[in-house]
Amino acid sequence: MSAAREQTVPAQFVGFFDDAATFPPGLAPVDQAVTDHVERRSAPFVRAVGPAVLALADLPRAREVAAGLDLSGGPVEVSVVTPAGALGEALTAATTLTPELRVVAVELKTDPSSREVWTEQVREAAAIRELPIYVELTAGQVAEGALELLAGTGLRLKYRTGGIEAHLFPTPEQLGDVLTAAVTAGLPFKLTAGLHEAIRYTNETTGFTHHGFLNIAMATQAARAGESRETVSGWLAETDSTRLAAAGAVSDGSWRESFTSFGTCSVGEPADALRRLDLFPA
Repeated sequence: MSAAREQTVPAQFVGFFDDAATFPPGLAPVDQAVTDHVERRSAPFVRAVGPAVLALADLPRAREVAAGLDLSGGPVEVSVVTPAGALGEALTAATTLTPELRVVAVELKTDPSSREVWTEQVREAAAIRELPIYVELTAGQVAEGALELLAGTGLRLKYRTGGIEAHLFPTPEQLGDVLTAAVTAGLPFKLTAGLHEAIRYTNETTGFTHHGFLNIAMATQAARAGESRETVSGWLAETDSTRLAAAGAVSDGSWRESFTSFGTCSVGEPADALRRLDLFPA
């Protein structure tokens, strides 16, 4: 990769967009998602793209597709979304070395219906040291103290910021409390669902108000600096693109130590959003 191409992605956004093309609302077929992910290696913004996010059940087909592609740049790196109770299967996939795929992280779902069950699932995951494990938790689990179980274990948090119904979008205050709690507990986190734009906006078709990933970055930065609850939620509620772009431009990017990445079904979409704010070169 040329030095000129490397310079197109600011350091704070390197590996920030996890390629979750097969998940809603994109729902790309596995064949297309894997092919596009590999072909994207020649894109100017490729250093902003993280691993391909694939369901555990899709790994065999993904491996077959990747075998027919140009992998001179190395195997396809995968973060594998794992159903509750299937951690062992994901670890087997991670330790099965092949030239086509390399599992670099596990995104583990838990069973929120039973505290006893999800507590045991978290403890089982905490015993793993081979690779990063993001444990997906609901707002209810967080309220029940699940972050305390993760703290100090090496586990990471995965949290949803949207969905197909309005109630699945946390308010700025609710999301701010989770971000602050994760920062306080020293838990790196990744986010997923509803993060299509850098700046908070309302979708004209659905009427849902979506969080902006740059809003979240600045809110995380505020939480790491020990700012007040009002300041953190204020960044999440901000819709002034000029103010957010200016804050992003002068940020040292330390927020990435907490907010590691987010899943997006179209990695070009967030790249375009940052270009419009002059945070990515044209």
